[in-house]
Amino acid sequence: MEPFYKTYKPAWKSFYKLLCPAIILLIIAAIGSVWGPFNEGAKLKWMWIIVIVIEVLVFLYVLIQRATMSLVLRDNPERVEDQEVAFVVCHPLKPFSSDFRESLEIGLSNITHIRVGQTMMQTLLNVGDVIITSSGTSGEEIHAHNIPSPLAVRDEIQVHARKYSTPVQPQSQASAPAAPEVQADA
Repeated sequence: MEPFYKTYKPAWKSFYKLLCPAIILLIIAAIGSVWGPFNEGAKLKWMWIIVIVIEVLVFLYVLIQRATMSLVLRDNPERVEDQEVAFVVCHPLKPFSSDFRESLEIGLSNITHIRVGQTMMQTLLNVGDVIITSSGTSGEEIHAHNIPSPLAVRDEIQVHARKYSTPVQPQSQASAPAAPEVQADA
């Protein structure tokens, strides 16, 4: 069987809470510079500088947030260490800390539950949070935010995890040891 490796990043459209106000600010600045009170030379120049700085900061923040988180599915049947889901997060504001890059791996055979959480807006945009728990823990271990097509991602992880899970056989009457037969003396 061929190895399978796939990386999931937050969707661009998941940053709508930041991108929509930035676009609205840009539109207001454009309208204000043409018809508004800012059509004087110095005021117009400073208004556009402020708007452009805000737009660049928003874009850089979105770019950094998208680049610093990834959910990785590895399924290589030939290597046990490559049968896992890994969650990697970098914290760019902590460059000299040991928390700069955090990584959490869960073996595919240890996954017990995969849940998808979506707000109404995330449902409309087809993005959501993928939450994975493993055996031996009471809470969630991996919480990947704003993953595109989260239901498809959940299904894909479940397909790969089922290959390595050991099904629990329920004990039934048929599998119980038989009682010794007693022969009656005649």
